[in-house]
Amino acid sequence: MDSHDGIPFGPQAPVALAAWSFAEAYWVDKNMEPAWVAVDPLLRRCWTQSWLQPLRARAISDGFDPDEVVEAFADAAPQHPLWRPFAERQVEQATLPVTREGWGVKVHPEIVAPDVELVRLMPVPEGGELQPNETYASVPLLMRYDAAAGWRVLNFVSDAVPTPGWPPTMT
Repeated sequence: MDSHDGIPFGPQAPVALAAWSFAEAYWVDKNMEPAWVAVDPLLRRCWTQSWLQPLRARAISDGFDPDEVVEAFADAAPQHPLWRPFAERQVEQATLPVTREGWGVKVHPEIVAPDVELVRLMPVPEGGELQPNETYASVPLLMRYDAAAGWRVLNFVSDAVPTPGWPPTMT
């Protein structure tokens, strides 16, 4: 386990910092703007579709094209009238009790593909060290690397690559 307060150890520092950046913004600060910047555009589309799926008929009757909403939300800083209701709803649902002092990112991620790694967000065990043969509860954060943007969250609370659609597949 590594602390988010310092620089993560070794070559995994960038992916650990990116994972913590999302976790801190979403679960600790409950602030969707920085959380959204830390999210891969594929997850942005799927997350938007997941939220909008049960509201599609209402969105259409209110004059919104659901596909246009999804594309607008794919941006790191959406400028769309539905962004605020979406963001507010998402932070309401961010109920994992993550704290700056008591949580961290496991710094030895599992490689899923050349540009995809699975890291684990977890409560810091007593003493700060993972013990051999111990089992720990953790939250998976699937991370994808983009040469221009760096590491971003491809999925969270799941190790599956999301698939866009109506409805999207998130798990």
